[in-house]
Amino acid sequence: MSCNYHIREPEPKTDILTAHHRLDHYSRLLAASAGSTHNRVDRNFLTRTLDATFTTVRKYFPPAHYFFAAMTALVFYLYLQIVRITSRLITRGVIEWPHISKPSVLALWHRDAPSFLVALAKRPLPIKTVIMIAQDPRGDYLAMLCRMVGLGVVRGDSEKGGWKALQKLATELVDGRCVVLTADGGGPARVAKVGAVALSSATGVPLIPISADCHPAIEERRKWDAARNPVPLCKLTISLSTPREFDAFENLSTLEAARSWLEKTLNNF
Repeated sequence: MSCNYHIREPEPKTDILTAHHRLDHYSRLLAASAGSTHNRVDRNFLTRTLDATFTTVRKYFPPAHYFFAAMTALVFYLYLQIVRITSRLITRGVIEWPHISKPSVLALWHRDAPSFLVALAKRPLPIKTVIMIAQDPRGDYLAMLCRMVGLGVVRGDSEKGGWKALQKLATELVDGRCVVLTADGGGPARVAKVGAVALSSATGVPLIPISADCHPAIEERRKWDAARNPVPLCKLTISLSTPREFDAFENLSTLEAARSWLEKTLNNF
């Protein structure tokens, strides 16, 4: 049963220099351990072709690329507003959405991101929120869309600029904001990466696993994450697990244990 549970504490426990130092330490731990990270999921031929096309257009015809990205973001924003107005939102778990008033790391599966974005637009968090978006060309329109919704954006992913992006997100947390990460960003689906637990541990803020779903939905079964996209008049369900805080990870085994906990928690919603 949901309860009106507020997380209240004025500031994160860790200063920014310590947070950056811890993130550097975790990065070195992973780099020194072969096979300790999960590879990005292979894309199908069509997706690879589209990515290559978008990359070429962004490189050689940037005005055309960003104009198209802006128009795409605008269309999705208008659609999101229709869904926001006509949908019904219910919350489950120990925290009732959106009663999170303390800087926290919010982690969810990539397939839940469309439903979560609508829920966030329908009932915004009481504190400013920042989301991490991939640096690939398709991420450009997503970044624009998120800014239209009122989110701050940091660009980076597991393949390019990931740890630098985490350092920027650490700064946002220390400044009193919430951060949203897709735990399996880049794939494989439903396999958590270390980014969310590393960021939580480095900054000393709680990590809150979140599930967001919608019924009915347009499900992209052939996409790597099988994303579920909300439709007008749908029912949105957002579930929040018990917040958890982590001490600094001294070795890879403790980091892996935390990553495994997050993965199991997200898969058990």
